[in-house]
Amino acid sequence: MSTDRLLTLEEVAGLLRLSKHTIRALTKRGKLRPVRICRRLLFNPADVEQLIARNSEPMDAQPR
Repeated sequence: MSTDRLLTLEEVAGLLRLSKHTIRALTKRGKLRPVRICRRLLFNPADVEQLIARNSEPMDAQPR
């Protein structure tokens, strides 16, 4: 496991500019893997970066 600081649900939501509800939905669908500690959802920053990378489109592929 990485020694990076884990991010809270609120931090991930703010970072991605999404609601906490949407982040919870992403975890239920298996798109973002949480670390559960004492009923809290925490996230590895590397997993958040992977989510962004998987959902990013190259600039050339966007319609003009």
